[in-house]
Amino acid sequence: MSIVDCPATDDASDARTSGSELSCADELEALLGRLEWTLRDFRRSELGATHSIDFTASGTQFHHVRSGSVDVIGAVESVHLIAGDYLLLPRVGPHRIRAVDDAVVASGRLDMVSHAALPLAAALPDVLVAGGLFLNEPHLASLVDGLAKEFGQERPGTQVMRSRIATIIASAAVRAWVENGCTPDQWLVTVRDPHIARAISAMQSDPGGPWTVESLARIARASRSVFTERFRMLVGDSPARYLTQLRMEQGKDLLDREHLSVAEAAHRLGYGSDAAFSRAFRRHVGASPAAWRQQSR
Repeated sequence: MSIVDCPATDDASDARTSGSELSCADELEALLGRLEWTLRDFRRSELGATHSIDFTASGTQFHHVRSGSVDVIGAVESVHLIAGDYLLLPRVGPHRIRAVDDAVVASGRLDMVSHAALPLAAALPDVLVAGGLFLNEPHLASLVDGLAKEFGQERPGTQVMRSRIATIIASAAVRAWVENGCTPDQWLVTVRDPHIARAISAMQSDPGGPWTVESLARIARASRSVFTERFRMLVGDSPARYLTQLRMEQGKDLLDREHLSVAEAAHRLGYGSDAAFSRAFRRHVGASPAAWRQQSR
């Protein structure tokens, strides 16, 4: 069967949201408990304006800007950081930090300890920025100072102490990333069920594709009924409603940024006519495509 849009009532939507928030909070608590890294390297760099420092090791890297501001170049995408920001790069290769003005940066390299947590690490984005982490949670700054002290000495238990401190800071950054609404649902779904995550990724890569429940279930390696039930439990919505919402967000981009006509956007998103696309758009956005584009401009 083809996936079609079926709008939910407000009451049903509110119930799904409430249940999803509770589930995400509980799941996040459990997942953070599985995070554990070993600190392999640590350095504190004082950089003058325009000066830079190169990092050549691959793996998981973090950078915390103690003062000033810097640009991180080559880490998948360029990132600008200011004092108080924390950057976690789970799968980074060689990259460079360049100071915009005088800056102090604490950096370290991490290895995941538990194999059970590898799916969690794999589901993290390539670039995770916890903006203002040490300003919003100033008690963490003292942990960075303790990390520097522990790394500068070799006492019994030093490796354990500094690794646990680094894990606490990284876990706080992940928590802040989730709480700030940076696609936590998709991340949690990936960790909970990578098969459902594959179906979601397929829809996101090609929202205009001729998706059916059956074709998505095949990607998820499940029967149609199991896929539908599991998808609703994890995402809080049906595959059809999720796909429609995805198409509407893509439609906004096509209309606004790419300046496509309504008919062109409808064709790109898999609708048989611009009228069908317009009906779905009005139902989800509250205005016709033309009216929404005019308001956006």
